[in-house]
Amino acid sequence: MSTNLRQILKDLVQIPTENPPGKTDEIIDYLISDIFKESEGFHNEVMNYKKKDITLKNLITKIGTGKEKIILSGHLDVVPAGDNSQWKYPPFSAEIIDGKLYGRGACDMKGGLTMLIGTMINLKEYPELLENYTIFFLGSADEESGMTGAYNCARKGFMKDSVLLIIGEPTNMNIGIAEKGLLWADIHVYGKAGHASTPELGINSIEGALSIIPQLHDCLDNVENKVLGSSTLNIGKISGGVANNIVPDKTILSVDYRFIPEQNFTRLNENLRAINASPCKKEVKITHTLPALQTDMGIPFIQNLKKICGKEIIGIPYATDAGVLVQKKNPVPFVIYGPGDPGVIHKPDENIKIEDVINSTRYLSKALTQTYLDNMKS
Repeated sequence: MSTNLRQILKDLVQIPTENPPGKTDEIIDYLISDIFKESEGFHNEVMNYKKKDITLKNLITKIGTGKEKIILSGHLDVVPAGDNSQWKYPPFSAEIIDGKLYGRGACDMKGGLTMLIGTMINLKEYPELLENYTIFFLGSADEESGMTGAYNCARKGFMKDSVLLIIGEPTNMNIGIAEKGLLWADIHVYGKAGHASTPELGINSIEGALSIIPQLHDCLDNVENKVLGSSTLNIGKISGGVANNIVPDKTILSVDYRFIPEQNFTRLNENLRAINASPCKKEVKITHTLPALQTDMGIPFIQNLKKICGKEIIGIPYATDAGVLVQKKNPVPFVIYGPGDPGVIHKPDENIKIEDVINSTRYLSKALTQTYLDNMKS
């Protein structure tokens, strides 16, 4: 099995799925024709959907016939490789050096995809499990640029009857049971244009924007979470003004809140809209949100996985497809778990230890079979 996983990982990295444009046709064709063969009992569905003027594709593969669903989810797209000259090894060569495979997406998250694929293959060997559960592999498009693949699945009721969601993002095989929510907003600050020689006759929108900044930090509740820590704010972009000698009449602050489950989202939204930009006027435009999530660390699968892999329970500060797939009406237990060091993702010479891919596949397969076979016996 280890030789197969090594080759699957190499094949996946060598198929470029940079986003933009986020096309997943080639990688889906490979998975259907070479890995998830219908003749071997896998059932494949390609979900097409439109994003602006291009067609994107998710792959949904299933085994088993049970009503309750276990979802193994990973995204097929990767961020752009950037300047190839910054890479020691070409970004889609999948060079293997000293047990590490190098390439764009090796860690985020084709290593995790390989783990999920290997787990699907392993679970096929447990007919009793597959009589009681249906195991789904979801290869989603566009996670790196809007999560539209996951949104389309969620809207079509994909998560109905699911009892567990596993997101295969790189966590160094630590067990993520929580992730921060996200709120992006553009704050438009409106002043009054004027000549720089008589600034008192205008209203400076840049100065108005600067007066807002301390208030932005105060919008958050003073609360903490055991595994996620506290909520954070990043002021990522400020744009405004025309020239040195013109009083600027419009400035935009773009902000990124990452908030914990204890943060009251309604109050954060209200606080943001209540900030004072006087003498300027302001308009707050929310551009993107995802909920904060936390699952019960005491569920048997999480406890079994912890015993088997010997790793820590952690919180995830960034957003994953779990933020879309786990919904209020269906708060399915979830785990964010996968091989690879998050510290190397989105950088030149991204890499992953092949041994970690092999081990994580074994741990995940064992934890799933142990948990759900035990469940059937009880």
